This record gives sequence, C-alpha cells and structure tokens, in this order.
Amino acid sequence: MKLLLLHGPAITSSRKKLINIKEKFSPNDVVIFEKGADPEDVLAVLQTVSMFEENRLVILENPPDDFISDPSLILYNTSLIVVFWFDHEVKKLPDGKEWEILFFPEAKEVSVFPFLDLLANKNPKAFLELDKLKKGGRDIQYVITMLFYLLRSLAITPKNAPEFVKRKLAKQRENFPLEKVKDLYKFVIETDFKIKKGLMGVDQVEFLLVNRFIDS
Repeated sequence: MKLLLLHGPAITSSRKKLINIKEKFSPNDVVIFEKGADPEDVLAVLQTVSMFEENRLVILENPPDDFISDPSLILYNTSLIVVFWFDHEVKKLPDGKEWEILFFPEAKEVSVFPFLDLLANKNPKAFLELDKLKKGGRDIQYVITMLFYLLRSLAITPKNAPEFVKRKLAKQRENFPLEKVKDLYKFVIETDFKIKKGLMGVDQVEFLLVNRFIDS
C-alpha cells in the first residue's frame, strides 16, 4: 500500500496535484470520501477495495487530522493507493516508509484578482498576469471560473462587497455595459464547451479570452 498526504494552505496547487494523480486511474478504480465521512466506513471500504488485485485509488478529503495516524491503514493490499488531501497544514505528521508527504505552503499561491482587474480595465498587461497565474499552478478551468465571477460581479454587485470593491466595479462598468457583459458571458460559455470537447487548444483559448475582453 502507498499512503500519500497532500496538505497546506496552497489549495490550488494541492488540488492540481490531486487531479494529476486521479488522471492516472480509470474512474471505476477511484473511490472518493468527502469531508464528514465516517472513519469506520472508510476503513470498511478500504478493506473491501484492497481485495482487488488491480491498482486502485482511494481519496479522503479533509478527514479528521488524527485519522492519518490510524495503524489500520497499513494493513491492506499493496496495490491500494490512499491519498489524504487537506486544505490546511497538518501539525502531527505520520511516519513510516509507506508515506509520501507533500506540503503546499501559502507562498505558492498567486492571486487571480490583479488579472481580473487588468481585464476589466482593458489593459494588455493581462496577458503577462495570466502567464504568472499559469506558472503559479492555475489551470484554464480555474481561469474560466474566475472570468464568470468577474462577469457576474460586473452585472450585479455582490451584496456583501466592501465599499472599495463597489467603487471599483462602478468604474469598470464604464468599459463593460450590461449588453457587453452578456455577450462576453456567452462567449466564455462557448469557449469553455469547445475546450472541454477538445476543439481548441489551451494556448489558443487563453489568447482568445484575454483578447476578447481587451478588444470588446
């Protein structure tokens, strides 16, 4: 059995690592336990899954911190890979040759908001900021999600937004009236569909998205 611990506040980076691990397995060979799962249920499933000869992946998201110290974890089939993912730093780390531990510190996170502000101001420096995001571990799906966030904020100011954010959005709306926001929203949806279907490459999508905001 292989035990892998991914922990730390740099959530985007650790999630990217988790996704990379999942992609190596068939969906039928992956079992995921979300936060709140009963540890006893998890151990029962581990016992069942470990009976199969094929390599299988079990992912536990934010289980109780002390669960990683449960001695029962090392009793199962060697073909089993168990990944513990935490959105925070685990203070008491497990030991043993079965464990691989990866820590993702806050310093690795790159804020997306400078990129969004440059887009909303139609500043070509958005291309450079996007490159920083990519180097910081942000993928195209994350960027698209945040573009939707920006467009929704331009359409309707979030209720709990601080005053400085409200003033900033009011200024940015001068560049993006409601009809333009609707057109961009539709364009992002269509582009997202094309990339998921493999009809467009990531580099092409990144250029088109940024260019559309700047030139609209």
